[in-house]
Amino acid sequence: MTLSRRQLLQGVGAGVAAGVLGTVGSASASDTSRVFVHPKGGLLGDLLGVVESVGGTTVLEYDNFDFVVAEIPSNRLDDLLAAPGIASVEDDDETGIPDDWSPSLLDALLSPDRTDCSTHPSQRASWGIERIGADRVEPDGTGVDVGILDTGIQSDHCSLSVAGGRNFTAAGMPGDYEDRHGHGTHVAGVAGAVDNDLGVVGTAPNANLYAVKVLDDDGQGRYSELIAGIDWCMENEIELISMSLGGEAESDALAKAIETAHAAGHLLLSAAGNEGNAGNGSCDAETMTYPATHEDVVAVAAMNEDDTLASYSSVGAAVDLLAPGTNIVSSVAGNRYAEASGTSIACPFVTGVAALVWGHRGADGPGPNEAVRRTLTETAEPVLGTCEEGHGLVDARAALDEDGMVEDDDAVENEPTTGREGGVTGDGWLKAAFEWVANVITAIVEWLRGLFG
Repeated sequence: MTLSRRQLLQGVGAGVAAGVLGTVGSASASDTSRVFVHPKGGLLGDLLGVVESVGGTTVLEYDNFDFVVAEIPSNRLDDLLAAPGIASVEDDDETGIPDDWSPSLLDALLSPDRTDCSTHPSQRASWGIERIGADRVEPDGTGVDVGILDTGIQSDHCSLSVAGGRNFTAAGMPGDYEDRHGHGTHVAGVAGAVDNDLGVVGTAPNANLYAVKVLDDDGQGRYSELIAGIDWCMENEIELISMSLGGEAESDALAKAIETAHAAGHLLLSAAGNEGNAGNGSCDAETMTYPATHEDVVAVAAMNEDDTLASYSSVGAAVDLLAPGTNIVSSVAGNRYAEASGTSIACPFVTGVAALVWGHRGADGPGPNEAVRRTLTETAEPVLGTCEEGHGLVDARAALDEDGMVEDDDAVENEPTTGREGGVTGDGWLKAAFEWVANVITAIVEWLRGLFG
């Protein structure tokens, strides 16, 4: 029986039990290669039949991309490439988070009974939230969908609200997007932990978080699974696609997926990588991982609390923005809180600010990705003064300032009050009116003095 594209897509995550997705490293796969198969002219046609003709098995098709993933006998790869209608064949490379990612649980924030939200510690914002001014803006990301492509998200964490998700790894059923690693839950907390007076608060606390599990419980995955996550986000019109992960190799298949999603109006963001830097302001080493180097992806480097570049942060000409990344407190699996570092933690700060800007624009669904990206880069704060920071530190207040949506400690008592739509409300009208009249009178007096000497 020939499976439909959607049936194949649903097979991902069901693993061997569904008879669709081979297990990497298993005995049955030891003499096969997992590859992307690209048809000529982008036409799938009889591609499945061609794969079968060389003894291969189609693992996965996509709804939005014209290539497939297949398990092919290693000694038949040349035959596949030479077959009619085949343009190219490439390895399905690995992606993941750094092996040394090690969050530090904060004992002071551990509740006596972690399953009882009422015993959780009082909410506090991380230094990163405060540094980028996200605690001083009124928009909260309401109505904006954010896909966290990672190890999943703990769906019942007291500081998180998960709108839904999908599992695209070889382990577990498609509906099992729970995080048993911790990384995805930490990233989700930075991007959008809810403002409920418990634990931590995210950059865009009212955004809709989706747990798109593309990395397994060890924090590892393949490009095919990452692409499946992007495909799912496109099908579900999830505006922002946040990828706190990276791989060593570039990929034509992943590049096509990124370009297709970008052209459809989605904003894709990625961690720059944790491969380090020379620490001399130079980007010559180009230590970034993929897909951060793709031009349609917003690449994020990481800084320390003292406004210096983090020693672990990758750098390169493709870096777009800088964000806090060191010793960031956020949620982790097990209904706990922890402090962790990495460009994978810096990325969701930018994702969160993008959600604030996106939401304030009133956009419903994909569309204004380029406009939002320009806003983020054009309003960034120069901190390092080198290529390492791209356009600079992401700045929530500056990004929203044009719409009058920020507060100012020094002027809040003298300025008119602003509402969600940037209008003036309450007794702010009187203050604004008096200030305007005073300015007019001052201008007239100065004009008269100049006229009569």
